[in-house]
Amino acid sequence: MSDILFKSYIFIFVLGLISINACSEDDPVAPQEEHFEAIGMIIETSGIRVASILRGETDDTLHAFVNIDSDHYEVKFYDEDENIVDPPDDEDQTFDWQIDNPEILEVSQHEAHQGEFEFHLRGKAEGTTFIEFFIMHLGHPDFRSGKFPVKVSAQ
Repeated sequence: MSDILFKSYIFIFVLGLISINACSEDDPVAPQEEHFEAIGMIIETSGIRVASILRGETDDTLHAFVNIDSDHYEVKFYDEDENIVDPPDDEDQTFDWQIDNPEILEVSQHEAHQGEFEFHLRGKAEGTTFIEFFIMHLGHPDFRSGKFPVKVSAQ
């Protein structure tokens, strides 16, 4: 194989690698998508604050009862200046959560509102667990609330 032909193949191979990587999410030159910036979260029902968490710290405890849906909770956020802001209005950003002990607590959403920033708590067994909320964006969290304690009681 001639030296010029070999160099041409190497050049085409490297050019192909560069063009494949240019479409990658990790490409620092590609335009970055907007991420929702928040430093805390507020849980409300009918405009009344139930609990809040700021920079992962809270003194609040959420409450639930066994086999009973809680009030309808809506979520707002603290921006980096600690102003209260509405949740993102982008269908690529959804609401999610993780419960430390799912034998004690579950979260439900109305079928038509899956992934939206509203929910109900429902106790499954008496006890205490923790729940953390997320703003998910294309499979990864843009925001993590920090953990809220949740106390589940029998009615």
